[in-house]
Amino acid sequence: MKIYFVSLGCDKNKVDSEKILDFFISKYNVEITDDPNECDIAIVNTCAFIGDAKRESLDVIKDLYERKQQGKILRIMVLGCLAKEHCIEGFENDELSKYADVILPVDEYLSEIDNKTDRVFNIINYSRPIKISDGCDKNCTYCIIPKLRGKQVSRKIEDIVLEAKKMADLGLVELEVVAQDTLSYGIDIYKKKSIADLLTQLSNIEKLKWIRLLYCYPEEITDELIQLMKTNKKILHYIDMPIQHISNKILRSMNRATTKENIKQLIYKLRTEIPDIALRTTLLVGFPGETEDDFSELVDFVEEIGFDHVGCFAYSKEMLSASYDYHYQVPDLEKEKRKNWIMSVVQYRKVINHNQEEIGKKYEVIVDGYDTNKKMYVSRNYQNTKGIDSVIYIKTKKDLLSGTFVKVKITGFEEYDLIAKLL
Repeated sequence: MKIYFVSLGCDKNKVDSEKILDFFISKYNVEITDDPNECDIAIVNTCAFIGDAKRESLDVIKDLYERKQQGKILRIMVLGCLAKEHCIEGFENDELSKYADVILPVDEYLSEIDNKTDRVFNIINYSRPIKISDGCDKNCTYCIIPKLRGKQVSRKIEDIVLEAKKMADLGLVELEVVAQDTLSYGIDIYKKKSIADLLTQLSNIEKLKWIRLLYCYPEEITDELIQLMKTNKKILHYIDMPIQHISNKILRSMNRATTKENIKQLIYKLRTEIPDIALRTTLLVGFPGETEDDFSELVDFVEEIGFDHVGCFAYSKEMLSASYDYHYQVPDLEKEKRKNWIMSVVQYRKVINHNQEEIGKKYEVIVDGYDTNKKMYVSRNYQNTKGIDSVIYIKTKKDLLSGTFVKVKITGFEEYDLIAKLL
């Protein structure tokens, strides 16, 4: 039996998808194909975080349904967050019912797969995420994840370390530690934040070289974690810290457990203790009640701080979210205008200035592959997450293997991406 699999959404979904595929391959001896026209079953692991993600999921499913009508696919199975939303009373999706043969909510299969300690790895890579918990207890008013994924459920340290060690034995060198709320790991099962304990044990895996932290709420970044990042050579000086906004009024309305003052103090501390730290953040513009003054405050802050990487989203009005009925909704065109200003003007200007300052610097980088169009190798240094941030192109006539580390010198840049020569 041939399976065609599509994984949409965040890194957490990617982890789920790989585990599901491993499960199918191990238990049912299926064959995975990259051709949707030559499969028996098409499986889509969907995202439902915002409206655009839902539309992307439905577009993929519709395309597969058309192929099914032509006799190229026998069955369509829909998994993930959109499937979970569909199964909540009052939120049934007629299109999903029409196009999918099987709709399986995320919580009906993931707990069993997550807890498999005897997992056979059929899919391995030199760089990949590992999910340390699922669900979230934060209840931000714009977010529907707790409704879809439930409360935080952490995995045991020994199970995570065992999985990471198995992957390292198969060639993994870079590990991305991910969760809905990464730094609250362990509170539910160990009654305390246990991320430092977990990271310490992961760093003891000899074959792992890089450990990267993603999805870290600012209020959960402790002095203990900062000191661990500062002293442990395997934990990269990189942190993904979604702040969403900086106006205290908007932060309160979002039910965020921090303030502008606390965020500024934290960034100052991080840059004082770890001067070369790379900071990524995520922003949400157009939240109900966001005025021009609130937005200007956010723009000024982003310009002042100079984040290394910024992702910006326009607020999506989701029926399952607490903010769905909030007054003073910002018009869609205005939301897009604000998002584009942050990304195309404010952050772009910062990136160009940063890249100019990078010329002449030397870095150890991990090779990600070869770009046949540019005729250069693609790589990253510690400042860049694979598939999310920018890259470093390497000009060389030597053959470089993906997953290996080399040293380069930055010689130029093309907008967001750097260009280097091999040392």
